[in-house]
Amino acid sequence: MENSNQQNLELIAQTIKTAQRRFYDDSPYYILWGSAVFLASVLQYFLILAQSEYNPIGWAVLIPAALIIQFIYTRNQKKKIQIKTHVESLLNTMWTAFGITLMIVLFFSNKLGLNTYPVILCLYAISTFISGSAFKIKAFVLGSILCWIFAIVCFFVDFQTQLLLLSAGVLVAFLIPGIVLRANEKAEEN
Repeated sequence: MENSNQQNLELIAQTIKTAQRRFYDDSPYYILWGSAVFLASVLQYFLILAQSEYNPIGWAVLIPAALIIQFIYTRNQKKKIQIKTHVESLLNTMWTAFGITLMIVLFFSNKLGLNTYPVILCLYAISTFISGSAFKIKAFVLGSILCWIFAIVCFFVDFQTQLLLLSAGVLVAFLIPGIVLRANEKAEEN
């Protein structure tokens, strides 16, 4: 009986490790989206300072480019994945819900006005908190906590400052944790 329990625990540990390993494979998504949103928000900030009427150009170029890159990468990844764990399926569902909710928020951003970026930062925080907690990756959990703090601050500052807080949010919730994931992936390969 005790031997069977030990085998069950080992199987669970192996399943979690496999799911975590596949989660490491998602690091390019975090790096891609962290970079795209960071660059678009910082570019818009500086173009607003320069009083350019084309200040949203970064969003119009970088986000579609990131979508195309993600589509290509996802298509190539799907060929490699055989079986998904329950945790992986749940996280995929959560990220799908995140994407749908983000699209709704962005579509109705004219109704939200200055509250758009605080809401987006909260969405970033929720999704990265769940992902980080699922695999006990502290960089994601810390990034999500900082996003919540940035979201609160956003309610009290002007639009330009919100752009900087948004860029800081994706830096700490997507880009840096994505780089940490990538480093962990490389370390496991060696």
